[in-house]
Amino acid sequence: MNEMTNNQDNKNSGRDKEPFLRRAMDAFGTMFALNICFVVGCIPIFTIGASFTALYAMCIRLQEDEEETVVSGFIHEFKRSFKQSTIAFLLLLVAVAVMLAEYIMIKRVTGFISTFYTFVLIIEAVLVALVVPFLFPLIARYNNALSITVRNAMVLSITYLWSWVKVVIAWFVPIFICVKYPVVFVSIWYMWLLLLFGAIAWGTTHTIRKIFRLNEQRIIDTAEKERKAAEEAAKEDEPDESEPVDEEGK
Repeated sequence: MNEMTNNQDNKNSGRDKEPFLRRAMDAFGTMFALNICFVVGCIPIFTIGASFTALYAMCIRLQEDEEETVVSGFIHEFKRSFKQSTIAFLLLLVAVAVMLAEYIMIKRVTGFISTFYTFVLIIEAVLVALVVPFLFPLIARYNNALSITVRNAMVLSITYLWSWVKVVIAWFVPIFICVKYPVVFVSIWYMWLLLLFGAIAWGTTHTIRKIFRLNEQRIIDTAEKERKAAEEAAKEDEPDESEPVDEEGK
């Protein structure tokens, strides 16, 4: 283990000594390749979830020096998470469709019904907003049931609220600007095809990895405390051999 750690440290140290321009060009090339893979993976539309998961999986692996080949790694992650990611994406589409239907109803009715559905819509929108930013990165990182992943995504968003805000801003602001001002999208549409998805995922991965490491360390610390507590409890239950035992007949 020490040898592996030293090798990894030497590898990271070597990369840190590389010229800044070379590291910047390597990062640019990686984001470009990831963006192309992501866009191609999204072409069937229903595979957008799997493509997002593969994108984040590769960003995490590349930033942790676990993977060097972008295309083959992306295809592997796409296939590995395809079922769960696709189900998650389709469920999100259903949730959005339901909220859209409720919004249309709110516009057409008045009184108590309008107030009630407005309240319901706000709650649904908040829940979806809390789940989405960490949903596909969690699928990329951990092998859990979808229900557990959804719960963990919500817990992480609430626990690390500022990190959630940064991820949401990174994705929402560029998309909002392009939707609000079509002239902007017309001017930079090719950047979305060539770079922007990969660049945003690459940038937000730094924040997401920090959260994952903190959460993983917290789990390790909790398990260690439970192990020590169990060992101490076991020692207390053992008989003290130093205590004298009365001999029979005395």
